[in-house]
Amino acid sequence: MLYSVDLFVLLSTSFYILFINQINLSTAFSDKSICGLAKDRGNSECGAISEKRFYFDLITKRCQPFLYQGCGGNGNKFNSLTDCRALCSDYEPTVESSHEGGGHGMALPLNVRGMLERQFDSEARVIKCPSDQCPDNYECSESKCCPANKKIVCNVEYDTGRYAFQGSHTPRFFYKKEVNNCLLFTYYGALGNANNFETYNDCIKYCKE
Repeated sequence: MLYSVDLFVLLSTSFYILFINQINLSTAFSDKSICGLAKDRGNSECGAISEKRFYFDLITKRCQPFLYQGCGGNGNKFNSLTDCRALCSDYEPTVESSHEGGGHGMALPLNVRGMLERQFDSEARVIKCPSDQCPDNYECSESKCCPANKKIVCNVEYDTGRYAFQGSHTPRFFYKKEVNNCLLFTYYGALGNANNFETYNDCIKYCKE
């Protein structure tokens, strides 16, 4: 008898989670504004398993994968790449739009041509970028979408980024125009911008006048 009660509770909980997710999905597909929401991995408090989902990225204006923890979060999560593209492919951000990294919101200017978003999957691996999949004025360089104009890269202020999923901080170099030299900083594994080089020599070779 106790087994039957436990089974009933388990099934009831599962149907409730499915029902809530369906409501969230229906809401998402009726309002394009969710495309401008920061990525939110949610939490695991309801006991659901983590699953791959897709969110719309304001920087690249493309749908990207992430690991959803199963509960909570916001409407900017889709079961498939097709669903995400269907709603958000032509989305234009407003002044209030923001972007995030590592689960924390980070406001960005609407003019993002001079910025680089390093894209990571759920295991913090860089997502490769065929050249025909980068935004306008960007080019594929070493598996990353980078601004095609190096003046944009070398003049932007360095950004330490945010912690990636299972990521770690690493030493990187940025170019500082005022001293015409490259300096050391700590990069946290995700987000940040294009003024970010793995070695001092790479930085000098690319940016020094």
